[in-house]
Amino acid sequence: MFKRRTAMKWVHLGKPFLLHLYRTSAFGPIGVCAYIASFAVPLELGWDIPLTALALIGILATVTSFKKSPAAGSPFVLPALVFLGATGLSILVSEDFGRSLRLSAPLVPAALLFFLIAEHFDSIQDTRLLYLTFSLVGLGLACMLLWAAWKNGKVEPDVWVSNVRSPILLVKNDVTFLAVVAPLSLVLAYREPRSVVGILALLSVLLSVCVVGIFQSRIAMLTMVTSITFAAALVRPRLGLICGLTIPILILLIDASLGFPLVARFGRHWEGSGRIPLWLAAWAMFLHAPLLGHGAHTFVLFYGSYLQRLSLPPWFFTDPRVVPWAHNLYLEVLAEQGIIGLMALGFVLARGVSSARSIQRVASSETRIFGAGAVAGLVSFCLAGMFELTLLRQWVVIIMFTLLGVIAQLSSSSHVKHSIEPQTQNR
Repeated sequence: MFKRRTAMKWVHLGKPFLLHLYRTSAFGPIGVCAYIASFAVPLELGWDIPLTALALIGILATVTSFKKSPAAGSPFVLPALVFLGATGLSILVSEDFGRSLRLSAPLVPAALLFFLIAEHFDSIQDTRLLYLTFSLVGLGLACMLLWAAWKNGKVEPDVWVSNVRSPILLVKNDVTFLAVVAPLSLVLAYREPRSVVGILALLSVLLSVCVVGIFQSRIAMLTMVTSITFAAALVRPRLGLICGLTIPILILLIDASLGFPLVARFGRHWEGSGRIPLWLAAWAMFLHAPLLGHGAHTFVLFYGSYLQRLSLPPWFFTDPRVVPWAHNLYLEVLAEQGIIGLMALGFVLARGVSSARSIQRVASSETRIFGAGAVAGLVSFCLAGMFELTLLRQWVVIIMFTLLGVIAQLSSSSHVKHSIEPQTQNR
């Protein structure tokens, strides 16, 4: 009888927890974090398994959601739909439909992640869990990259990246991913400095800085300095000044231990390692098809012929290799999707930055801290887009929509709280 009463007691106590888990649609945060965690796992089978799991969890999250209010990301619905619609249009009119459709596949998980974060993240704890996941992924990737560099020190950094076999890292400039997500770890470490979570997050930032210095990526270095400094300045201006001085010094010390190869790259390749000819070719492609472009992900098919027509002076360095992307996200979109595609991209990024600014003005202190990480990541993403990023990279599309989803969720929660507080004070 005693055992039966005890069992009934535990069942009675467990019902509220299970009901809370069910009502808050915990499937959303679990699915998002599991998918992000797969970035650090060398998957020989590709993206099918994580994507299938994410889609199933998205369905479960939708079915089990009890929300009666509009979607948390409603201010972002129009920009996201415009961007996806513009991309779909560029695929339909593409001069190589099959290539455009195949290489636009990352938009599927990106849209799912945005939907799950914006609509099914119900509290700041869900955002904290996502930031912790990014910290662990950054820490894992940084450890693997440093180990690959240690074991294969005499080869090029691109070989180090390939030895890691990460599903999102293909070339050395892809370590920019670590720089874009570093602010998420920084604000988590600031929020919980003495906890295990805070220590892991801080270690993730430090090892990511080491990777940027050792892998000699100029874009990753500039992005890392910008992202960390901006996030720290939003949290505390004095901390921003300290980080703005400390991070470059730390990278330079690492570079000095290697014989200053990163500094030498800035001196030798003042013209951007052949980027200027690529930019001019992208601009010429845009002028030839200004409205809709040549089709998503078709830059590599046409830039060579446009380069020949430009007749550039011989002192311009032109990379003799086939370069798949323009090394400028905005010019690439302009060439491939025309002015409509660029306006759609600008619309969604501008909405993200403006919403992030509102978080800093009206949100609670905890929400402002987490918002600082998201907006710093998005700003550094926009900066890196000027010199390197491309929608060909799966992580670029996914990180953009993930950050927008976080900003949408935080903006919605801060707006709701801000609108409720005056009513409470009047009472």
